[in-house]
Amino acid sequence: MAPPSLLDVPRLDGWAAQWDRLVDSSPLPSPFLRSWWLTGVGGSGRHFLLVVDGAQLLGGLAVERRHPMLSVRMMGDGSLCPDHLDLLAAPGHEAAAVSLLRGWLCRPGERLLDLKGIRAGSRLTEALPGRVRRQPMSVAPFTPLPDSPGAYRATLPAQFRKNLRVGAKRLAAEGVAHHAVRGPAVIQSLDTLRELHQSQWGSRSGFLPAFDRFAAGFTAGCAADEVVVHELGNDDLVVATVTAFEVAGRVSLYQSARRTDRRWRDATTVLLAAIIDDACARGFSEVDFLRGDEPYKGRFTPHHREMFRLVAGQGVAGRLGGVTQAARFQATQAAVRCVRSGRSTVARLKALPGAYLSSEESIVKWPICKLSQGPGTWRTGLTSASSHITR
Repeated sequence: MAPPSLLDVPRLDGWAAQWDRLVDSSPLPSPFLRSWWLTGVGGSGRHFLLVVDGAQLLGGLAVERRHPMLSVRMMGDGSLCPDHLDLLAAPGHEAAAVSLLRGWLCRPGERLLDLKGIRAGSRLTEALPGRVRRQPMSVAPFTPLPDSPGAYRATLPAQFRKNLRVGAKRLAAEGVAHHAVRGPAVIQSLDTLRELHQSQWGSRSGFLPAFDRFAAGFTAGCAADEVVVHELGNDDLVVATVTAFEVAGRVSLYQSARRTDRRWRDATTVLLAAIIDDACARGFSEVDFLRGDEPYKGRFTPHHREMFRLVAGQGVAGRLGGVTQAARFQATQAAVRCVRSGRSTVARLKALPGAYLSSEESIVKWPICKLSQGPGTWRTGLTSASSHITR
């Protein structure tokens, strides 16, 4: 019998069903590896590397080539920030898949391999050429789900549960409620997502420039019934929206947007709680908040998974590019840590007794007193000075 071989094709076509079954059996089934998502969001220079034995698909890797950098990245990477990416391999065929993929990735030529969003524990490192730089990239909070919404909520801190009840009651009094949108109606809901996202973030959004690619991938998931849009609103108004994937028994929360009027405060938090309740009731095993360690995610769960960036080079130019990319990434990560540290400091300062936030929400102020000449005279000589710490 002939050994397994490798196919390099730009489209999955007849291999799509087998590809998705490999996603289902992978250690961490990611919606960003689904055939319909990759078909919708993949850019130019797509390579589906398929490990096959006749008509049987044993493994694969989805990458795309970019010019003029001669670089290779995971398919769909960029502003859409796909998570938990990996090579695919049928149980018992991991070694063959790694070997054949390595043969393609290490073939002669100059190339930089810059692979982001790779799950912890991936064997993709074994398939890359030369020295592989494995850099921590982000974390993705997640929560395992019990068999009932009440059992899940019992795991939350008491004060947070109280805040959820108060927020949900106030928003219900405003006439808005949670509802899930599936099927063809998803397309209209994506228009609402775009409008709210534009209103909330404007030119600061890194998501809106890639919105058409996102919409193409997301709506393709409608046929598989693996995408949903959750909304908090009524017949006339949507105040918050969250898009989600429902793949292999897992709910992955993706893009969200909301109205910023104070009247609708806590809308996203209440909506997220409703989504988790819905996932529990429908028998899903977990909810994944995807990448980002934003504080609101930590209120729902203490659990998280790490994701990594793998950088390697083939040829002299590729290895040099790998060193440059790795150094640039480390500098960027250091800058991000510095900003986050500053924000954490501001948050602690805001929590000090007597501190308050200015109307511009950019300056923290708190009262101080100047000491008089004598140790006992300050009690009668208090002054109303103030100090300012900028964000």
